[in-house]
Amino acid sequence: MENQASKWMDYHLWANKKWFEHLKKLPEERMKQEIKSVFPSLMDTLVHMLKTDLIWLWTISGRTYEETIHSLNEWNERLEGVSLIEIEKLFMEVSSSYKLYLNGIEDPLQVITISHPKFGEAKAPLQDFILHVVNHGTYHRGNLTAMLRQMDGAGVSTDYIFYLYEEQNLFAQSGETSL
Repeated sequence: MENQASKWMDYHLWANKKWFEHLKKLPEERMKQEIKSVFPSLMDTLVHMLKTDLIWLWTISGRTYEETIHSLNEWNERLEGVSLIEIEKLFMEVSSSYKLYLNGIEDPLQVITISHPKFGEAKAPLQDFILHVVNHGTYHRGNLTAMLRQMDGAGVSTDYIFYLYEEQNLFAQSGETSL
């Protein structure tokens, strides 16, 4: 049986890689250019996305809320003034950690419990929490597109269907690169 959680995480990694390929073509100063949006800059959005991926990795791995906050505080210092190349490397490291974690899971449908001091306990299959991580990334990649459009730029298409086509090598067979 295919591990859907791993497949979703593969998509998440693919989409993030597409974005980094795109962002590296832009002038470096554009990454920190302030605009009115959900986050003040493209880099602030990337930092938020990375920290959220980390928080959820720690949470589903069984860390307590307090341990997660402690680790997050350490990462906040590490992410101060990070460059695009540096944050890309960190994204790839976190993706590798997810892959290792998910490869060690026998049943992605196993119900796990998470605990938050304000929201209480939540129980759901592990793959539901992975879907949340991937959905969160998709949402903020959309924010990146909107932010670039405000700067007269363009985003990159990372719809799941494009991942499926690329994964199955169907673009190479047809010569097309978009639907």
